[in-house]
Amino acid sequence: MSVYLLLGDDEERKARGVEKLRGDRATEAYDAAETSPETVVSALNSYSLFGGGPFVLVRNLDAWNAAQKAKILGYLNDPSPEADLVMLGAKLGAREKLLAAVKKAGEVHDFKQPTGRALARWAVGYAKKQGLELPEDVAEELATRCSDDKARVSRETEKLALYAEGVATMDDVEALCPPDLQSNIFQFVDALGAGDRGRALHLLEALLGTGEPPLRILYMIRRQFRLLARARSLLENGAPRPEVASTLKIPPFVARKLEEQARKMGEDDLEHALGLVLDLERGLKGGSDLGDELQVELAVLRFSEL
Repeated sequence: MSVYLLLGDDEERKARGVEKLRGDRATEAYDAAETSPETVVSALNSYSLFGGGPFVLVRNLDAWNAAQKAKILGYLNDPSPEADLVMLGAKLGAREKLLAAVKKAGEVHDFKQPTGRALARWAVGYAKKQGLELPEDVAEELATRCSDDKARVSRETEKLALYAEGVATMDDVEALCPPDLQSNIFQFVDALGAGDRGRALHLLEALLGTGEPPLRILYMIRRQFRLLARARSLLENGAPRPEVASTLKIPPFVARKLEEQARKMGEDDLEHALGLVLDLERGLKGGSDLGDELQVELAVLRFSEL
């Protein structure tokens, strides 16, 4: 019997880890959010018609509560000798009994996703394996457009390898890899913080071009400014970036971006921005006779005066 616990937010490395452990065996996969631990234990105690024990994969381990995880603890006390169990989750507390049990009976691996420049460097190496030269500044732009999502960066890099002629350029990234909504929101707020009206309007056009309704874009902008205000308060009180991420329940790369933006905007600027957001929300909900897109454009002009 082998048992593995793969934790962290790097889904790409976790997937590769599963494939390495699985080999050429069939997988019996379960989602903890939809499956009871009793079902998983039953699968572990079954035998394949082709000989050998089963390879059982459990995703979203975090969905089980302590009582449910205890069922797996009970199984580990008397495991099927030929079964392999692999469990995937985001995080387990240092005092969780299941974590200690797997450390004793098998292996625990924590795969943390790289962000920012580290992710860009990873993309450069990954591109090289695809036969593509990806300059680091181009890789950084790609990572930004993908909101530091490593899985998407890998997919977009593969697209670039098929499209570009040996070396990927900024123009290639612009043509093939559209920014996602979150990336555009970050860049939009950056432009507002820098007082760059032209870039803010250009990014607004890109946001509206995604097909998202103006009111949803507004909600995203409002959420960003609220997070920024809370992050600024935490940072001013001496909280390190990991604590900011934990308190606000956001990924580390988001905390990094908020820290960068907090340096550009003062407390008065943030209060003014939130006030403008509320005014725009009232207008979009029927408080103005102007068209929705025109209201947003006029609000951006006011934002850029911060």
